[in-house]
Amino acid sequence: MNAGTTRRALASLVPLVVLLSGCSEGREYAVPHKVCGVRMSQDTVEPLLPDGEKLDQSLRTIGEDGSVTSCLVSVVDKTVAVDVDITNLDKPLTADDKRVSVKSLKHAKSVHLAGTHWTVQGDNKIHLSTPCGLDGTDSLSFRFTFAKGEKGTEVTRRNTLRFAKAFVAGEQKGKGCPAH
Repeated sequence: MNAGTTRRALASLVPLVVLLSGCSEGREYAVPHKVCGVRMSQDTVEPLLPDGEKLDQSLRTIGEDGSVTSCLVSVVDKTVAVDVDITNLDKPLTADDKRVSVKSLKHAKSVHLAGTHWTVQGDNKIHLSTPCGLDGTDSLSFRFTFAKGEKGTEVTRRNTLRFAKAFVAGEQKGKGCPAH
């Protein structure tokens, strides 16, 4: 091959290499050590995060009284991977609240999660109420939603419950909730 033929052959390969590199699949970002301020094990977080280039987290307070905190973890240009709403309450959620959660979640089941008043788990959602006060009257309500069917995720009941358990424990510790 002469030099001109070699240059033309290489020039024709460059667009192909660029095209293939643009189609790379997988996770290009690091799995975070903290999710919305809560220290989490990467083994707990990793199965719930989809493939993508960049991870974004946002934490904001909702409502006039600031009693609800919303946490969103998403991969840029994709759907939200993890959505958590945390509500500070001056009393525990009731059995009626639990029934509403059971009816609102697809394939909902009551599950045991130590340290909670109650926990209801659906296919990709978890609602729970947990104590957070000295006399047991104050509580926290958590509503978790996990992206299901996104490439790179393993959104199973086992993985979502493991995440919720770790997140709730970290949030309780961060808010100074006494152990119950």
